[in-house]
Amino acid sequence: MAASGTGEGGPGRPARIGRLRRPSPASEFRRPSGRDRSLRARVPRRAWWWAGALVASLLGLVLVTLLTRGRGLTELDHHLDDLIRSVGAREQLEDVQTAAVDTGYRVIWVPTVIVLAWFARWRHLLVYGGTISLIAAVAQVGAGESALARVVRSGVTGSEEQLYLPAWPVLVLASVAAGSVLALSPAGRARRWGWAVVSVLLVLYIVLRGAVDLDPVAVGGLSALAGTSLVALAFLLLAPERDFPVVYHREVKAHLRLEGERTERVRAAVLDQLGLDLAALEPYRLDGSAGSTPCRLRLATGPPEFLFGKLYASNHLRSDRWYKYVRVLRYGRLEDEAPFSSVRRLVEREDYFLRLLRDGGVRVPDPVGVVEVVPGQEYLLVCELVPDAVEILDGRGPDGQLTDVVIDDALVQIRLMWAAGVAHRDIKPSNVLVQGNRVYLVDVSFGETRPSRWRQSVDLANMLLILALGATPERVVQRSAELFDPEEVAEAFAATGSVTLPRQLRRLVDTGDRDLVEEFRALLPPVRPVRIQRWSTRRVLLALATAGGLLLAAAVVVLNLRAGGLL
Repeated sequence: MAASGTGEGGPGRPARIGRLRRPSPASEFRRPSGRDRSLRARVPRRAWWWAGALVASLLGLVLVTLLTRGRGLTELDHHLDDLIRSVGAREQLEDVQTAAVDTGYRVIWVPTVIVLAWFARWRHLLVYGGTISLIAAVAQVGAGESALARVVRSGVTGSEEQLYLPAWPVLVLASVAAGSVLALSPAGRARRWGWAVVSVLLVLYIVLRGAVDLDPVAVGGLSALAGTSLVALAFLLLAPERDFPVVYHREVKAHLRLEGERTERVRAAVLDQLGLDLAALEPYRLDGSAGSTPCRLRLATGPPEFLFGKLYASNHLRSDRWYKYVRVLRYGRLEDEAPFSSVRRLVEREDYFLRLLRDGGVRVPDPVGVVEVVPGQEYLLVCELVPDAVEILDGRGPDGQLTDVVIDDALVQIRLMWAAGVAHRDIKPSNVLVQGNRVYLVDVSFGETRPSRWRQSVDLANMLLILALGATPERVVQRSAELFDPEEVAEAFAATGSVTLPRQLRRLVDTGDRDLVEEFRALLPPVRPVRIQRWSTRRVLLALATAGGLLLAAAVVVLNLRAGGLL
């Protein structure tokens, strides 16, 4: 196959890159088989077990209350009461129970919240805080004796009288303790030990309350099961282990785990939709990607031996929306930064821009196709894996400098994008590969058609900064004169600011010994800086709504924690 590029013969001349493996031309095998439609997300089996335990515990509470008029299994409770009286420790146990109610919850949930916030596990923090605060608030308001609980009950039911909620302190403690286990302990042996500790804690607390004649033991046990089931269901449905594992190291949330069931789904989908049999699927160059899961596809039969893939899922769509939402708050609505409506649109856009840039003469990996792994949730973009290519800064010669041929070819790619009316919008070292003396642009998911002069200038400035990291500003400016006017280069650096530099490039520029931006500006004609901030009525209203929403959410959580006795 041939891909358009600049090669050694100049702009626009086709360059041979080796034959790519294409989907089978036999159309009868490329028609969707329908097997992929059975891969929709299913409720985990454990969720059904916990739902059954919740229903059983609630029915048990109702049954015990009706049969014994709220006194539980009186024979067991009487034996426990006789034992306590014979020991003569009733007053001491009452003091322990009071201290447990006053401080027990805080001893568990406060450290849990601190740990989750420290390790930036925000999904676990939201599910944990929201669930225990809601359970505690409902339990306390329904049966608590605090002044706040009586006021709320009076406003809701018209009476300050307590609603009958058996052993509500046990229910709250069980939810807090079980939530801490699920949020803090990794699946496996650590979590089993955590459940064992929580079980012992709850048994002791249930016996303690039964000993001081507060709750029958059977009612306490059923309430503990109800509280545990509620929290377990919340974590299974809102923070499933597969998507939000419990880990104690910072990791890029965009990088999905390529193992087990997901790998088999991808291999089956690629074979079904592209006719390509994969021998292996493995992560590839994760350090250069924060918005998808890059992977290398080893073909069972070649050539080529490898293809490149980018796996997109629902979490990438959410990340894109939050990223652009925050950008709007910080800088205003920048050019063409509307969020995507679905994962399908996200992957379709990148596939489209690969083909658009290739047809415009820009050297990019040759696209192969899009694979639907899980309908509406996971999609795989498949394209050429450029053989023997490295990041441009890793392609420097023995003298630590990029050659003039590489510098020229990199600048040609920018000029070709200008001519094609396309902007890349994410020019950084990991997205600029070099194969010998040939430069490739990759990761075009942020591409834009018919961009403004500002957006094109940003692409040029970022490329010049990358080249200056592998050469000198003086050399780069001298080589750019073959393709760009000095005024165009000066305009590019007039548009350069913190918001225009991708994170990887900004980190390299900031950690260097020289101020590359100012050195470039000193070599070029003076141009008035381009302002990035864009204020509008929409941005002001959105900022006010965001601040108000955060304050309201914080107030609700605090009120729930206070109402539930957790503060």
